[in-house]
Amino acid sequence: MGVGDAHAVKRLGIPARQSRARPQSRVREISWAEFGGIARELAEAVGRRYRPDVVLGVVNGGVFVGGALAGSLGAEFLPAKIEKRSRIAGERLPSLKGKRVLAVDDVSVTGQTLGKATALALQAGAVEVRTAALVVRPKGNRTDFHAIETDEVVVFGWDYQLDGGGGAGPGDPGEVGV
Repeated sequence: MGVGDAHAVKRLGIPARQSRARPQSRVREISWAEFGGIARELAEAVGRRYRPDVVLGVVNGGVFVGGALAGSLGAEFLPAKIEKRSRIAGERLPSLKGKRVLAVDDVSVTGQTLGKATALALQAGAVEVRTAALVVRPKGNRTDFHAIETDEVVVFGWDYQLDGGGGAGPGDPGEVGV
């Protein structure tokens, strides 16, 4: 496939024609090391304009981003599972009464997931909610904070299958060649 693996292609919804045709021109891989630098820069940008008490990381990719941002911003971290096909926001959160919240995802396209995360935080009593994503699309949803704006399909370290299921190869990419 060139980059990623079958798990990443499926999770990201990459059309079959795109995953086979010249992936290097339309797909950008962000290594764990590169992610660390990008997350630090995003945290600095957020910290200059907003001081959240809580970072709400949308499961799955937003958990990695949210955890990194929360540590840098000195904020509490909470994961939130958002049901994309449901009209309800998802699970209930513990009380966020009087708290400022930063809802975070790895990629924002339409803004629906972050919109549901925002609604969930407000239902839990947050006084203010802002949004952040590592990646936004040029013609897509505009988060309050983002690090990268691109039409490329971005593949992160967490997009690789780590459980070894499905016969996609070794379970942990770090074990290759050991």
